[in-house]
Amino acid sequence: MTDVCDVKKRIESATNALTTGRPALIVSGADDQEVADVLIPAALASPRWTAWAVRYTSGLLCAAMRSTRADELELPAMVRGNGSSTTTPAFGVGVDAVAGVGTGISATDRSRTARVLASPQTRPVDLTRPGHVLPLRTASRGVLERRNSAEAAVDLCEIAGLSPVALTATLLGDDGTLLQGTELAAFAQVHGVPVVQVQDVVHYRLHHGDGHVGRVRQTATRIVDVPDRCLRVVDFDDELTGAHHTAFLGSTTPAAAPTVYIVFECSHRDPLAPDCGCRREFETRRIRIAAEGGIIVYLRSNPRPANQYTVQGHELAQGSISSILTHLGFTTVIVSGWPGDQHPTSARALDLTPTVRNPAYKTAASL
Repeated sequence: MTDVCDVKKRIESATNALTTGRPALIVSGADDQEVADVLIPAALASPRWTAWAVRYTSGLLCAAMRSTRADELELPAMVRGNGSSTTTPAFGVGVDAVAGVGTGISATDRSRTARVLASPQTRPVDLTRPGHVLPLRTASRGVLERRNSAEAAVDLCEIAGLSPVALTATLLGDDGTLLQGTELAAFAQVHGVPVVQVQDVVHYRLHHGDGHVGRVRQTATRIVDVPDRCLRVVDFDDELTGAHHTAFLGSTTPAAAPTVYIVFECSHRDPLAPDCGCRREFETRRIRIAAEGGIIVYLRSNPRPANQYTVQGHELAQGSISSILTHLGFTTVIVSGWPGDQHPTSARALDLTPTVRNPAYKTAASL
């Protein structure tokens, strides 16, 4: 299982840099296939860091953005039909800002164009075509739809509370080859640039949401009676999949490390229905948590096809569970039936980290 704390630290380090306009590195692939891309938040792009990106990369600066935003700006794919690729984003025709630029090629001009692209107020008439910044059309659901560094760059900007447009380019060494392994690590250390893996962004999105909307949203709370006791029942909507989940809480406080029982939706759709074949097992656990403390997390089926995502079903379930428990205030729990475990009846300790959501996009003081 991915180390939750390490992932959160790497994501926080990157987002802290981005919110000050500094770059981060996003790494995809492994070993000799490793590729590192420079990411600068387009909303805060400055001539200094744009020039730095040109100096240490291929110099081909792209503005990665959701395909829906590209459509609003009338930035279609450069090659018709390329936008349907399942593995790579689609390039759009290069653009420059209409106002405030010279030739368009300088770092000052390209940072200006990046900021214009990131502004929610920008309209198609504010851009000239062709230009010197290449739009990169990314999947609308980010890395959870297409696991690519461009999608990760846009997701990271959004997680940081910035406009979801990222200025990106591929990092190269002085000899023109890709920086990888120890050379990549040394570069990051010398320049003080945080490094995140695409998989880190995938994990964060699964467990914490996109920075504005959490993975789950509480919709209702009620009390259900059991023999001699009562349980608190909390309903949640899964903002990613659209499923509805329920948590049953016994006499448990967030300060404790309770046992959490994971129950998946049965064929009757409701474990409380009188004709449900697994009701006896469910009732036994309900009575146990009412008497001894603990939690039951009841996961319902996802209404959207699982093949829409770049992760497996058990990973979607893991993200739902951890987000529900975090929302309820728990930081450490013992989980029985953790999705994906080879021995589903065994228990495991699970450390949870809180989710921080950003209320609004941050933009440059002026364009």
